Amino acid sequence: MFGRKFSILDLEFPASALELATFIKGIFLLPKELASKSLRSLKRQLWLHFIFIPFLYGTIFLLCMQVSYKMNFLGNHLFTFLAWIQVIPLICDVIENYYLLQKIRPDAEVSKPLVHKAYQILGAVKWIISLTAAVFSISILFYFWLTGHYTESSAKFLFVIIAEIILIIILLRLTVNSSKIDLDKYQNVGN
Repeated sequence: MFGRKFSILDLEFPASALELATFIKGIFLLPKELASKSLRSLKRQLWLHFIFIPFLYGTIFLLCMQVSYKMNFLGNHLFTFLAWIQVIPLICDVIENYYLLQKIRPDAEVSKPLVHKAYQILGAVKWIISLTAAVFSISILFYFWLTGHYTESSAKFLFVIIAEIILIIILLRLTVNSSKIDLDKYQNVGN
């Protein structure tokens, strides 16, 4: 079967500017009902992402600050820095979403190489900064919890993280259309 679920990562990490434009144009080439559903779903996902963005980077900020309070001089400064630079991926994510929302139209043009390179850099900066901070913070927090350097009252931060992950999963389940459509007959649309 040809069909596969759509992922926003298909738009975030296109191999080329041509691939991104072709992917977007391909949605408009689908039969009217399927194109309409796909476009609604894509735009809804991008708009919901605007709501999700502050929670994601805010959580990483709080994680880094929580770790910085437990660290000595160098660690304190490092994790405080990692917390405050979450503004950068937040801005990158907002720009990326805005760019994609502007690009979603039937005549989506292939971006100039410099524009596409900037788009790729935005994505890389966003992921590198946020994942570095999140992975380091979570690793250090677990180390402190395992070695007994945190009190039981600090477990509330772990529950906040778990609650946010559950909320994200629930939101994704509510917004993803699970209808089964056989895409085999649309495989060569536009060719």
